[in-house]
Amino acid sequence: MAILQRRAALRDSFTIVFMSFLTALRQLAKSRPWAVELIVAAVGLLMGVALMPVLIFHAGAATLGRYEGASVGQIYSTLFTGLAQGSSAAWVVFLGPYGLYVLSKVLRSWWRASAKFN
Repeated sequence: MAILQRRAALRDSFTIVFMSFLTALRQLAKSRPWAVELIVAAVGLLMGVALMPVLIFHAGAATLGRYEGASVGQIYSTLFTGLAQGSSAAWVVFLGPYGLYVLSKVLRSWWRASAKFN
């Protein structure tokens, strides 16, 4: 029983910390909206560099199977070489998460603007 109580306390403390983080983020958004956009852009670009190549590698390995010489390191090497050479595919992988965020904001504002006219 004590283990369950400790787990519940850990879960509740995590929830409280997360809620206070969201409250601080909302206050920052009210006072400095561009700071929040910069944070979101940094997180999106970090996801594009750190997470997307891993997801692409595992999706390819799961659907097509692994081939000789395939590794996550090789994916990263190819991505950074493509970025240096100006490959559009590499830039789509890099900018993809932030691009989806911007697209969702544009569509949401378009939807809200169309609702005002109806």
